[in-house]
Amino acid sequence: MSLLSPLVPLLSVYYAGLAVILHQLRRRLRSRCPPAPVFPTQNGKVAIVTGGAKGIGYHTVKHLARLGMHVIIAGNSEREGQEAVRKIKEETLTGKVEFLYCDLASMKSIRQFVQQFRAKNCTLHVLVNNAGVMLVPERQTEDGFEVHFGLNYLGHFLLTNLLLDTLKQSGTHSHSARIVTVSSATHYVGKLHLDDLQSRCSYSPHGAYAQSKLALVLFTYRLQHLLTANGSHVTANVVDPGVVNTELYKHVFWVVKVFKWMTAWLLFKTPEEGASTTIYAAVSPEIEGAGGCYLYNEERTKSADVAYDEELQRRLWTESCKMVGISDESSRAP
Repeated sequence: MSLLSPLVPLLSVYYAGLAVILHQLRRRLRSRCPPAPVFPTQNGKVAIVTGGAKGIGYHTVKHLARLGMHVIIAGNSEREGQEAVRKIKEETLTGKVEFLYCDLASMKSIRQFVQQFRAKNCTLHVLVNNAGVMLVPERQTEDGFEVHFGLNYLGHFLLTNLLLDTLKQSGTHSHSARIVTVSSATHYVGKLHLDDLQSRCSYSPHGAYAQSKLALVLFTYRLQHLLTANGSHVTANVVDPGVVNTELYKHVFWVVKVFKWMTAWLLFKTPEEGASTTIYAAVSPEIEGAGGCYLYNEERTKSADVAYDEELQRRLWTESCKMVGISDESSRAP
């Protein structure tokens, strides 16, 4: 018999008691948070959510559907997408959810998705740029882009630009169409290397991910500037969901995985909680007509100083247009 055998029951009681205490602590911490806001119904409106089959995107889709929106999930897995549609329809008792294939790592797939969407001849009131990858090993998209920059940023850059005309036609003076882009607090430590956007000189998964998230903030600010200059009834905002317990962490170092497994239930937001600021940006009357904002915990806050560099915004936009093969309409804007 092991010398520790007599201690096993005692240790079991100790850890069980500790788990109960921590569970109660978590409940008390959550009770300090204000109740979830009640948003107005969105009947007759249409939304597209990239990566809406799981994680933050799934809960964003579910909430928008509950509000009466017709929501289109744009994703790169037919099986996961159709399963998400089935579950959301069961949980919300609405049939206004559908899936369309869109691989954001493929410029061809993005263009095909937009063609399919346009064939529906419907409006578009909300575009949620949510999908993303994090800390993946070095590899390229089918178009030759570093995968973080290509999927997280360039994919959404092209998708947004191809859908802009529909968004502009759908927005009105009293109800602007909305573009909501999901970034991350990681952008605060990101550096944009305009001479090496593909991270070919020195690849770091952390650096590449942070750069892609900074690029999304710069893109949002430049986009809002152009929308305002053109008098469009469309707003563009960027959100930080916080630290959320999702599948994005599957590529992190094993020590981080162990730490996450031990602490996620206490320190991390659930995917549903992580979706709250995205939903707020998509439908809240409080920010009607307001664009160019960085939102965290449903409040406007300050992003990284470098994100406000208008020259950097312009240069990134111009370079991005070249990369995805679209005309740079911004060259005629102030």
